[in-house]
Amino acid sequence: MSRPVVLLFLCFVCLPTLGFAQLLDEEGEYGEDWGGYFFGTRGGLSLGSQDWSNIETELNLGFHGDMFLETIPSQGRFSFWGQLGYHQRGSRISRQRLFTFQGNRVTLPADNFVFNNASLAIGGKQVVSYLGLADLYYLIGVRAEYNLSTNLGEYDALSAFGAGVRRSYPFDSYEFINRFTYGATVGGGAVIPLSESIGGFVELTAHPDLSFQYNQGAIANVIDPLGGTNTSIGERAIRNFTVELSVGLRFLRKWRYID
Repeated sequence: MSRPVVLLFLCFVCLPTLGFAQLLDEEGEYGEDWGGYFFGTRGGLSLGSQDWSNIETELNLGFHGDMFLETIPSQGRFSFWGQLGYHQRGSRISRQRLFTFQGNRVTLPADNFVFNNASLAIGGKQVVSYLGLADLYYLIGVRAEYNLSTNLGEYDALSAFGAGVRRSYPFDSYEFINRFTYGATVGGGAVIPLSESIGGFVELTAHPDLSFQYNQGAIANVIDPLGGTNTSIGERAIRNFTVELSVGLRFLRKWRYID
């Protein structure tokens, strides 16, 4: 993992993460006597899966972090939010050994497929229940993401065992990797007031992609490493689905209107 990505992740973990609770009682009318917004950070663990067209994959553990802005809820219930951050998408396979048609054993250099994406998302949030300790809410939004890097280059080491072995796995090439992807965000959480202007939250969200992260056409005349005969590799299209568990803090930025 690159140093900038590590530093970014540490910033997200060390800084407080966000999500706010019920507004405190205020003198005057919001928008007439006072105004403001929420801001903060959130971060946590990601459990990624991918819908592949010709390989069965498993869940892969990653991480994510965001900075966000949120409007003050209208009548204490509904608000708009926007966030920008770093999210890992991907999946994994059980580490396995392959055989070339000469009978040589090949151990995979990696057992996961990781796409490091910058993500921009906007949406709405609705408080559904005010409890004594926390406020429960659900959220929905849309996302646009830009791929920063992948780990697919690790599989280039398989070229030493023949093109057929290497072509069984995705290529680290933006001829096939889509830089831009988009999808939805849905989920919910609980906000706990910590002080008059600070709140903490826990949030569980799902992030299905509506576009492909990787899209490769069929490849013909590939030597089968198991039999030495020519074969074809079918079309490979990869779509991400990620579940994220986040913790965070949100801060209130407030001002008063003076006549």
